[in-house]
Amino acid sequence: MLKVYISVDIEGISGFVNWDQYRAESAQHQEMRKLMTGEANAAIAGAFDGGATEVVVNDAHGSQRNLIPAEMDPRARLIFGNNKPLSMMQGIDESFDAAFFIGYHAGASIQGVCSHTYTGCVTSVALNGQPASEVVINAGVAGYFGVPVVLVSGDTVVCRDALTVLGPIETVAVKEPISRVAASCLHPEVARQRIRESAVRAMSRVGELEPFTLEPPVHLRISFAHTGNADRASLMPGVERLDSITVGYRGEDFINVYRAFLTLLVLADTAG
Repeated sequence: MLKVYISVDIEGISGFVNWDQYRAESAQHQEMRKLMTGEANAAIAGAFDGGATEVVVNDAHGSQRNLIPAEMDPRARLIFGNNKPLSMMQGIDESFDAAFFIGYHAGASIQGVCSHTYTGCVTSVALNGQPASEVVINAGVAGYFGVPVVLVSGDTVVCRDALTVLGPIETVAVKEPISRVAASCLHPEVARQRIRESAVRAMSRVGELEPFTLEPPVHLRISFAHTGNADRASLMPGVERLDSITVGYRGEDFINVYRAFLTLLVLADTAG
């Protein structure tokens, strides 16, 4: 029995370079959904090709209602919709043998395509003093449950980040950044084929790659775009105001630190 968890974002999908493409009024809105669904399906197919017996996919972008359910590989179960307790990592638990991150992107203030960390009001995140992108944060959640991240796809920047922090996992660079809103992209079919092939290789390494874990106590540090964000975030009990735009939080249990992180983002976003 091999159970695989897949978290799918959109900014790292080949062909996606600007959030304007995804606005409801955009002529490319449905096309972007199809591209995201195509890369998710490639990862699912590769997981099953590599011996998976069960695959769960979590739609992890924005509203988390982006993948097209009727076009998803029917062998996989889809977690769909927002206000989920574990957000981008909803559904992960100790029963999984491996995790894939598909369509991921560089962290805030890093030169990658559509770079950010969870929300636009964040300028940087650190865990135990080290920079933390969505790959790092979400790998920490997987690692809390003892699940290794074995595959990451996205632009070349996020792939380098994943290799630096997580070690020699499988990565698929589907585009090369030119600016924050431009990239040299693989054709979608080529991107999907590479993801599928890399997923098969990743499955062969299950048991070899270790989960990413954070040594407790875990120190979370978030810097925001402006003081108003930090004002609101500082309202949460246990939060320390470190400077005009930066807050800190400390916890023994990473999953609780992660939940605190999500709560701080909600508070900060209310500042506008």
